[in-house]
Amino acid sequence: MQPLLVSIIIPVYNAEKYLEATLRSAIAQTWDHKEIILVDDGSADNSLIIAKSYECSFIKVYNQPNSGASAARNKGLSEAKGDFIQFLDADDLLHPDKISRQMALISAQKDTLAICPVVHFNNDQEHQLTILSPDAYELQFYIASDNPFEFLLNLYGVNKNGGSMIPVHSWLTPASVIEKAGLWNEELSLNDDGEFFCRMAANATAILNTPDTVCYYRKISAGNSLSSHRDDKALTSQFMSIKLIQKHLKTCSKDHRVATVISRLLMELLVQVYPQHKDLALAVERNVKAVGGSRHRPVIGGKVIELIKHIFGWKCARILQYYYQTLKPQTH
Repeated sequence: MQPLLVSIIIPVYNAEKYLEATLRSAIAQTWDHKEIILVDDGSADNSLIIAKSYECSFIKVYNQPNSGASAARNKGLSEAKGDFIQFLDADDLLHPDKISRQMALISAQKDTLAICPVVHFNNDQEHQLTILSPDAYELQFYIASDNPFEFLLNLYGVNKNGGSMIPVHSWLTPASVIEKAGLWNEELSLNDDGEFFCRMAANATAILNTPDTVCYYRKISAGNSLSSHRDDKALTSQFMSIKLIQKHLKTCSKDHRVATVISRLLMELLVQVYPQHKDLALAVERNVKAVGGSRHRPVIGGKVIELIKHIFGWKCARILQYYYQTLKPQTH
């Protein structure tokens, strides 16, 4: 019987600085029956040239006009032949045994997802990865569960643990689940991964954790990553993703806790967008009220601003914080 094939899909956009390290970590996977698919999303640097230099029988390179990471991943899926899909961003890394350890757990399971803990690292720590460990706080979210709904509620903070996120490359996903749950939503930019993997989990039978391996998440300075560009379009994408997550959770259960976690996610977003993005803030606030309101008050800063929030309310605190940050001299 032929071994199961794993497709590693890497969307690439202006990633010349990190792409080779990412590619080497994909090539180094000890799961031998793999293919690597790179989709260059209209890079303006040397990313496509670097990717093409690695092209061989099991590494395929495609390029398209700039359409966003979700579109690039969907292009990769259209070319993938694998039974399982490993998504990997072009600046992140995988432990050599990551896929092998996860395949050992889920290859014989039907519609089961695998996750593994994540290690965060800075550029100057790239040669010290073996001595770095996952964050202890985040480990409480990397749990095996035969109830994906409860897994998601815990991830979103229903247990008053603050909630967290699981990065793209932590997951290993059966192609059968993607076929059932659908492709990446190309209308989303910010939190497209959160919406996608919520949808995958909602269509899975179980989620298994592999604590004996890790993936590596590169921390890039503010301004150089998509998540740092929080303009109105990106924040609107995050709003859309939360509403879609609400829809996915409701397909799993009518549990009242769905409203609790959605109101929490919406409040986190509302504090981000207020007062700068007025129309969006009004829309988010309406949705908070529609799910029953929220007592959650996100942390917005240090001791002084938190004291102001406690005395005068979060809106007053955010207005002061926003204008202080806007008007203060910029240091270079």
